[in-house]
Amino acid sequence: MSWTLTAPQLRRLIDSGVSIAVVPFGSLEHQGAHLPLGADAVLADAVGREVAGQLGAVLAPTVRVGCAEQHEQHEQLVGTMSLRAPTLTDVAVELAESLAGHGFTVIVLVSTHGGNRAALDAAVARLDASLDGAVACAPPGAVGPEPGRHSGQWLISVMLALRPDLVELDRASSELADELQAGDAQRGAGHIKRFVDRSSKLSERPCRKPNPLRASWLQKSDFRPAGRRGCPVRPAR
Repeated sequence: MSWTLTAPQLRRLIDSGVSIAVVPFGSLEHQGAHLPLGADAVLADAVGREVAGQLGAVLAPTVRVGCAEQHEQHEQLVGTMSLRAPTLTDVAVELAESLAGHGFTVIVLVSTHGGNRAALDAAVARLDASLDGAVACAPPGAVGPEPGRHSGQWLISVMLALRPDLVELDRASSELADELQAGDAQRGAGHIKRFVDRSSKLSERPCRKPNPLRASWLQKSDFRPAGRRGCPVRPAR
């Protein structure tokens, strides 16, 4: 399911009990000469799609520009586009409120860029107070114990798994020589799976909802496998 649905198709899904919406957040930033500026957004597309599939959720379009101010400060890092953290928080809040207005009762904000973390956590805190009959959360993904440097082996491996046509290893900085050797498509597929599995375990991600009745969705017994209320959520593999 995705934004390619027609309005009547989406209405039927919501009316049938599909209650979860997934909103991916990526980033457009300098990634060296060997990876595309939108690598994090490409990953967000893939992670969002897989998380939505595991949860039986509707997938919203990826928010492609995130909070990348740490990269934007350096003039030599050409290509970085960034939203200020409060702006990204506002975007996340307004998107979640819009989805809740359609009838979704669980809004999952999934980010593949670490710089978005604080802004999305702030959005969840605000949504705790503003959403009526719905909850939002921003589950952290998992990159594993040794992700390497920025634009290094972790992201190289992920992009080799997703879009090898966009990876130009021969243009990478000499500083990343060791990281290049560790880059591998199979390893990248494993990175993606770990990230998706962690992001899909909503029952382990508190949404800070003070009302225990509103927070009852955190119990797996509240959902059926297709993301509908009634029976257990399909467990992450």
